Amino acid sequence: MKTEIAIKLEKTEEDVLEKMVRVGLFPSKDEAARAAIIKYASDLGIFSPEMLWHKIGKFKRRKVTPKQLIKDLEEIENET
Repeated sequence: MKTEIAIKLEKTEEDVLEKMVRVGLFPSKDEAARAAIIKYASDLGIFSPEMLWHKIGKFKRRKVTPKQLIKDLEEIENET
């Protein structure tokens, strides 16, 4: 379940988020902020890498053959 919150940022922090998105590290500022929170929690020992991988492993994965993966990548390349 997702909840929505508002975070007030300094200009420098906002600029950093925008740059992370602009250079392609994240698809959105929301994703960059979420990643930063998880990284900080991991650094503090609130989450262990094993716990994070366990949570990630619970998500449904797309079953794709190598042939389908190549086709999907070609389609993406042709979009640009």
